[in-house]
Amino acid sequence: MIQLSLLFLFLVQTAQAVRTPNVPEAPGVYYLQDEAAWVSLQPVVTSDAKAEGLQLFVYTEGYTDLDLHVVCPGSRALIRILVPKPVVYVRAVGSAKDAMLIRLTKKRDQRVVKTSFSNVTTTNKGGFRGEDVFKLILQESPDGFFSVSPEKELPAGEYLLVLGNAVPAYDFGIDRKK
Repeated sequence: MIQLSLLFLFLVQTAQAVRTPNVPEAPGVYYLQDEAAWVSLQPVVTSDAKAEGLQLFVYTEGYTDLDLHVVCPGSRALIRILVPKPVVYVRAVGSAKDAMLIRLTKKRDQRVVKTSFSNVTTTNKGGFRGEDVFKLILQESPDGFFSVSPEKELPAGEYLLVLGNAVPAYDFGIDRKK
């Protein structure tokens, strides 16, 4: 029985090793497009466009809530992905335990997500609204990188991969195949 268990463990590890892609060595966030070309996701420039409740938050010394609207410029991310359940690979940027996938709301020439101090937890350091956060499958590799993928297929739209608070953050869009 022990031999059978060891054989099974060996086969599982071998199968995982075969499926591990050759992620670029440089630190960064990558997406493997068409099983051949690595696309590097660049950090997006974000800004706090508007703070709500700041005066009351300061006056009460933090006993009230403070909402921030994080803004990504442009109506669309430059990186477009046609797969509804993409796998993103991260090397030497942030940590797997801090990774979050956030849906952005499209406004005219920008994409926005709302954060709130009342939503901050150990697993949601950025304080993002629960309805904007997608559950992830995280896999760490002994080769020094980790992969991030959503548990469920993503609807078409704009997304932000956050590796900690909100900096650095990497944006991309999910498009439907035509």
